[in-house]
Order: sequence, then structure tokens, then C-alpha cells
Amino acid sequence: MAGTGTPKLDIPGLSQFNRAATARGGGLSKPKFYAWYCNGDQGIELSWADCRAIVSGRNARYRGFSTRQEAIDWLEGGAVYGKKKVKKRLALSDYPKDAIFFDAGTGRGRGTEVNVTDRKGVPIVHLAKPKFPLTEFGTVLLPKGKTNNFGELLGCFYALRIANANQIKSIYGDSDLVISYWSKNWVSAEKRSTDPDLALLAEWTAKELRTFNANGGSLKHIPGRINPADLGFHRD
Repeated sequence: MAGTGTPKLDIPGLSQFNRAATARGGGLSKPKFYAWYCNGDQGIELSWADCRAIVSGRNARYRGFSTRQEAIDWLEGGAVYGKKKVKKRLALSDYPKDAIFFDAGTGRGRGTEVNVTDRKGVPIVHLAKPKFPLTEFGTVLLPKGKTNNFGELLGCFYALRIANANQIKSIYGDSDLVISYWSKNWVSAEKRSTDPDLALLAEWTAKELRTFNANGGSLKHIPGRINPADLGFHRD
């Protein structure tokens, strides 16, 4: 800082960061969350000074964000720079090669679709022998009225069925509701009464999950923007 006698640190990208911050009109007061990654270690600092002290002189990656969740998502996504497709490919390289991914979405405007893929994004939902029709995109199209959350749970069920039949140990999805609650049959009494189909599906999914867990499987969250099965829209 000028006038304090503190030496100016020569950090790659710092000048660009300063210019971007100045362009926002807030100097270095915004953004307020600074994520960093270095040799397997990572963290989020509340000031640029603290982040700079950590990354200075190290082969580190760092970036400022306006919210903590954005910083967390960047770290979970692999803390990579570059274009969206490159970032996604690099981030996915840290996931098991035989992992299964699931998602649901209404992005094509014709109803809720369910997608289950491998790490490369190749659709594999047909391996679960779904009763609903397959689309030309390799997804499952649900009947009118089925919600996106129902589709997420069904995608989880299909992924578990495929994993159990093929000795696969890793499944990822971006729905916290499904992963943390519904897949374990933790469904509210109100939801059970208003959506008996979902309640039954939750029971089936929990049964598959018990088998999956007993065989050493792991069902985890993945940020939607790098999920290869993603059927939604996420900010880069």
C-alpha cells in the first residue's frame, strides 16, 4: 500500500484484478470473498490482504466473489480458470472415471426430462430399463404434471439401479433435497399425502441406496454447472 513502506507484491493476475475491482467502482472493497487453491489446500478469506498473504510466491489459483456460495462453488468446481467447457472438463477429471451422474430439467420446454450419464456426458439411463419413454437425446420424458424434483429423485433411483447392477461405487447429483433427504426416504407426511407416487419412489430409492451403501458406494453432491448430466442453466 502506497505510503506505508510495504513492498508491492508481484503476484500474477494482481494488476488485472485491481483494474477489474476499480472498474466496479469499489476499489478492493468488493468482492468480499476471496477463494484460493494451492497444492490440495484451499480456503476462503474475507479480505484481499489475507488472501494475498497466502497465495504470494506460491503456485496458487485465486479469485474474488461477491457471495460466499459463489466462492464455494468455484472451489468445488476445481478452482479452474478458462472457458466454460474447459473448466468443466478439468473439474470433472477429479471425479472417478466410472462415476454416474444424474439430473432432471425442463429446459427444452416439453416437460420434465431425466438424464443419467457417465463422466463424459454419454446418456446411460436406458440401462435402468425405465418404464417412461426415451427421447432422441437419451433422456427419459416424464408424464405431464411430474415436477422437476420428482425427476431428480427418479434420476437418483435410475443411477442407483445402474450402479448396483454394474458394481459402480460413485454417484453424483446436484439436488441437495434428493441426496440428503428423499433418497433416504425422509419425506414429510404432507408430501406423502399430496404425492403418493413420490412417496413410493422414495421407498424404492431408499432400498436401492441401502444396497449401494452396503457395497461401499457413495452418493455425493456435484455443482450443477459441472454436472455432465445437467439439464438446467447455470452461470459460468
